[in-house]
Amino acid sequence: MSSGHPAPSPKPAPGLFNAAGTARYLRASPLFAIGPAAPRPALRRGLLLAVPVGVSLAFEFGLDAPTRGAIATGASLAGFAAMDAPAGPRAAWQAAAAPAIGIAAALGVLSSQVAPLAVLAMGLTGALAGYCFAYSFRLAIFGLSTALGLMIAQGFLLPASAAPEALLWGACGGLAQATWSLLVWLTYERRARGPTGWDAGAVRTAFRDNLTLESDSLRHAIRFGAALAAGVAAYRVLEMKDHGFWIPLTILFVMRPDRDETYLRLVLRAVGTALGLIVATALAETVGTETAVAVALLFLAAALAYGLLTVQYALFTAAITTYVVLMVDTLGEPALAAAGLRALGTAIGLAISFLAWLLWPKPGRGRGLDFAALRPPPAALERRPANLASQPNRPRGDAGEDRRRL
Repeated sequence: MSSGHPAPSPKPAPGLFNAAGTARYLRASPLFAIGPAAPRPALRRGLLLAVPVGVSLAFEFGLDAPTRGAIATGASLAGFAAMDAPAGPRAAWQAAAAPAIGIAAALGVLSSQVAPLAVLAMGLTGALAGYCFAYSFRLAIFGLSTALGLMIAQGFLLPASAAPEALLWGACGGLAQATWSLLVWLTYERRARGPTGWDAGAVRTAFRDNLTLESDSLRHAIRFGAALAAGVAAYRVLEMKDHGFWIPLTILFVMRPDRDETYLRLVLRAVGTALGLIVATALAETVGTETAVAVALLFLAAALAYGLLTVQYALFTAAITTYVVLMVDTLGEPALAAAGLRALGTAIGLAISFLAWLLWPKPGRGRGLDFAALRPPPAALERRPANLASQPNRPRGDAGEDRRRL
């Protein structure tokens, strides 16, 4: 990926969030609001990103391939990398994400053999992913996608001998996404040349300058990694087997560097997960063993998840929950029988996320239960000035003051 931030020519599609890759945070809209992205272009982008996932699913389940969804999982994770960018820069980010996802999946398989090692691997990987917020939201999504690869591989409790296959198929899925984005760029978006959102020098500077406990980014990295480690430890202690990854999965999706944003996502995640579990369980019970219908529903759920992430977080949560439940059901686990454990895992993950902020709040904010984030967010993205790109995010007294985010 090249460095620098040239002006896009022509301009990226209107209505999409963070097409230039300069946003620091994504501020979720309240429950009954829409934004920051406009629904139509975001959902159109979601359908585009879901194509490699759908093709992989059709190949794996339609032909009863031994990979059984591993390639589609790699493709679905890589799809989040630079999903807000034009196809050219997006292909570069996805190509970089592919090996990272494969390596993380292999590490997940290997670390899952011993519970303390699984806890340590998840905590360290989560902390690194959380620290990526020091530079940009786009880099943070890259890190979170990699952490998800490790988390999912850990959750399946596979034998150590499966690690090479996890690496191979995870990377193949990521490369499928990158190849599709490259084809889209060559045939459809060749002229949409936007900035990559990557500057190696600025990344190094931002990481170095935020190595202080006065930085929101470092504090989030420590808090986030510790919470994810606690989530893995919890499902190991409770012996939730292959349902336990719902705990760290919930933590990964809701915890952000800001307390108010985390509190808002706790509410939206609870609502979205409940809706997703109801919809997915009903669909799974109705579809049964019809592979073609299941693949079509999985494709639709993936498209909605990509499209709704920047439109309405509760609906995104419902879509991604539906995708995960239908995927596991297609692999042979009855959705209805596991619904209670999934709901329990989500509740535990929400509780850990809440306690993480309660036990280690931002300096000067205290431990009050301030749900001010439920008020409507600012309407416009405040882009990060170039001369402030490397400054640490120092604590501020007011949640809405001097934020470079939506």
